[in-house]
Amino acid sequence: MEFLWQYFLVFLAAATPWLEIMLVIPVAIGLGLAPIPVTLISFIGNALPVFGIVALFRQWERRRGPVRRNWSPRARRVWDRYGLPGIALAGPVITGIHLATVMALALQANRRSTIVWMSLSLAIWSVVTLVVTLAGFEGFRWLFSDH
Repeated sequence: MEFLWQYFLVFLAAATPWLEIMLVIPVAIGLGLAPIPVTLISFIGNALPVFGIVALFRQWERRRGPVRRNWSPRARRVWDRYGLPGIALAGPVITGIHLATVMALALQANRRSTIVWMSLSLAIWSVVTLVVTLAGFEGFRWLFSDH
């Protein structure tokens, strides 16, 4: 039962804004959880709130008014230069995927495209984080073992 509880905590941590997969995956693997399930559960935990944000964004704006559309010059430059793919791929690293989703929708990105790009970004960053984490732990083992 503790086994399931640990993976549930991984899911919750990944779903929490600013606790991105790049933090959750290495910590969970470092604590001894299996890498592939951790990565899949982290991906799902991070993606589900994105789906919720996309589904409820327009309703939120109807009730509360439009989300601020005058973003920082840096954010505006990324949007103007790279569009939705740039925001999605940079999101987990720079702002977090949840804020990147809100930003994309506030900048009038298509809902379906937003889901596709944010999901693709999360998948890419999940795999990259998994590979870097495993390589890092293996490097530490090699560095501190008797050769």
